[in-house]
Amino acid sequence: MRSTSLMWPAAARPRPAVQDWRTPAPAEGFLSAALAVLQMAAALEPDPVEAMSWYRSVPIAVLDGLTAATLVRQGRAHAVLAFLCAAIEIDRTERRTLQ
Repeated sequence: MRSTSLMWPAAARPRPAVQDWRTPAPAEGFLSAALAVLQMAAALEPDPVEAMSWYRSVPIAVLDGLTAATLVRQGRAHAVLAFLCAAIEIDRTERRTLQ
């Protein structure tokens, strides 16, 4: 049996139904966004189990009561990151006040 490349002229060869490796797949964007959120959440909650529990389960009132996981899936990781930045700044300010 001949290989596909020998059976089809180069110009007529069917293209594989795979995404071009140079273009990030949507899953890659989702994973990098989720990782960015979890890394920033670690600044407030260093225990990875607790950070993951927050990410998946705790609704964020100022972000429509959705969890960080839901927001990232919706493509709104930037909103979660902004929320975490504000929370980190508040935490730092409170720590300075207590010292």
